[in-house]
Amino acid sequence: MKLPRPHVPIWVKVAVAGRQARAAGLKIDWHALEKLCNSDQLRVLLNVLYPDIMCHLDHDPPLNLRDRTKDGGYLPEANDPDWLIWRTAEDHWLKTYVRGDGAQLSDAGKRRKELKRKRKATRPKRKWPSRPMR
Repeated sequence: MKLPRPHVPIWVKVAVAGRQARAAGLKIDWHALEKLCNSDQLRVLLNVLYPDIMCHLDHDPPLNLRDRTKDGGYLPEANDPDWLIWRTAEDHWLKTYVRGDGAQLSDAGKRRKELKRKRKATRPKRKWPSRPMR
């Protein structure tokens, strides 16, 4: 069953961009930034992180590889800021379709591998004949 991709609220996007800016050690006037509305905060943070480059918000690990809860959610939650990362549009495309981080499989390749593993596990085993057939 394919689960719908939940909408990511603006405050989550700002929290992820702020976490990445702090981790990168960028010099930002955080007090002046707090006076802006959320969409302006996001625009400023992304412009500092990736100047004049298109950015995408990436789920890491991808949603299709996360465990699912009984009520139909994801573990960890889909909009948890600790499991999201801003990437350039090109890096996001490469990670999703060409290769993962480092020398890993792409997200699409991991999904195909997981589906094949699950299909093999659910296939009924055939009983081998106990003697040679005539």
